[in-house]
Amino acid sequence: MTTNRSRQDVGETLIEVLFTIVIVGLSFSALFASLATAGNAGIAQRNSVQADVVIRNYAEATKAAAQTCVPGGTYTVVYPTLLPTGFATTMSVVGTIGSGGVVAVGTCPPVATPQLLTLKVTGPLGLLSTMQIKVNTP
Repeated sequence: MTTNRSRQDVGETLIEVLFTIVIVGLSFSALFASLATAGNAGIAQRNSVQADVVIRNYAEATKAAAQTCVPGGTYTVVYPTLLPTGFATTMSVVGTIGSGGVVAVGTCPPVATPQLLTLKVTGPLGLLSTMQIKVNTP
């Protein structure tokens, strides 16, 4: 006795199943990669904004500290709040590096000559933000 199979009883071939698995795998890999990229972009943006806030606060604290300057004296900059985790600050005065971190000491400039300061903030991912400000002796 011979068995007759109709065309409708034929199942999926191994090749078709493998292609389906490969296509689904590639789709999920692309989805996860795009989600990881979006997450990393969000972290980088947040660190950039935090660095901007830190450097602006540091500049304001430096200018406020310099208001007490007398010619030839020094002023001490105390950062107003704790630095966010992973951030560090430095102040360089015409090429010389002041104390890094929360406290920096600067020398008051002569009355008629403003002093150019370069403030630097390094973020947790190595992001470096710089700002130049002028400090005057009142």
